[in-house]
Order: sequence, then C-alpha cells, then structure tokens
Amino acid sequence: MPKIVNHEQKRKSIAHAAWKIIKEEGIEKASIRRVAVEAGMSAGALRHYFSSKDEMLLFIMDYYVEEGKKRSQRKNWSKNPLQAVEEILLELVPIDEEKKIETSVWWIFALRSLISDTLEEKKDEMTNGTYELANSMIEILVLQGFLSDSINVELEKSRLSVLIEGLSIHALLRPDVYSPKKVKEVIHYHLETLCGPEISEGSG
Repeated sequence: MPKIVNHEQKRKSIAHAAWKIIKEEGIEKASIRRVAVEAGMSAGALRHYFSSKDEMLLFIMDYYVEEGKKRSQRKNWSKNPLQAVEEILLELVPIDEEKKIETSVWWIFALRSLISDTLEEKKDEMTNGTYELANSMIEILVLQGFLSDSINVELEKSRLSVLIEGLSIHALLRPDVYSPKKVKEVIHYHLETLCGPEISEGSG
C-alpha cells in the first residue's frame, strides 16, 4: 500500500525549520538548501513544496501571521475599550523577543518584496492589514465616544498606521533609543492626545 504523505504537515515542518534558522542565524541564512538540511529533507524534495526562496519566504510570512493570530486569540484583552486598543497596538511592535523576531522577518520580507513580483501581493496585503487594524481601532474610539467631533477621523486612521509602522522599524534599528518602555510610552501618549488625559488615566 503506498505511503500517504500529509503535504500540509510537511509544509509546516519546513516552515518550522526555516523559522528556527531565522531565529538563530538570520533570514539571510534561510536558503532552500539550508532549510532542507534542517528539515531532514533533500533540496530536491523541498522544491516540491517551494520552487524558489521567495515562495518559501511567502509561506513563512503566512506562518508568521497565523502565529500572531493564535497569540492574540490566547490573550485576555482588557474589558476597558481604550485599554484594549492600547494592548492590541502593542501586539504590532517589537517590545519583546518574540515580536522582535516576527517584526524583523516582516521588514526583511517587505524589503525583498520591492524586487520580487512573487512577494509584492503579500506585502500589499500586510500593509493594508496594518491600516485596516488602525482603522478599526479608531472606529472603536469613535463608537465609544472617546474622540471629539473636531477630530479628523480619516487622517487619524492614517496617522495611527504610520505611527505603528514607524515605531516598529525604529525599535529594530535603534533599540537603545526606542526601548520597549519608550515604545509603550509613545503609543500611550498618542492615545492620550487623541482621547484626553482624564480618559487615558482611567484606562490604566
């Protein structure tokens, strides 16, 4: 009887092997040959699942997104809407080792996507996702009555998205300046300027 191969499980094993190399040695070391060795496969067998390094990176990014979703589902979010918004935004910035690795993978992926048609669509999906999340956070603040009528809601959605992206890259490049404490303070202060110090103090 022919052996039944679970292709999805194989793909996950490959992603885990690539993830391990990225965490320990950096994404530049995650070549098809190197990942094949780590996964206990031949390079030829690995190419049955990925025909190029870009396709492999695409799958790793999908894995990274799913891991982030699982982590979010495990968290006990605050019942205070403003505090919950702050907690969700902190999930997007590298304030611990796990998020630092994931954010590093994302930015290296994003840079490579500038010269790769294979990765461009995923890059657009990810950047759109950041804006959509910022959009949702601002909408929550609007619905909960935290924002005044004078606020330009559409501009605030863009400003929040850009703030998160900017903090992510600066926290990676200059952790001596943008420490986890500083990143948290910046996000908290941004929400405070939007909603007012009285409301912000009440969320803690």
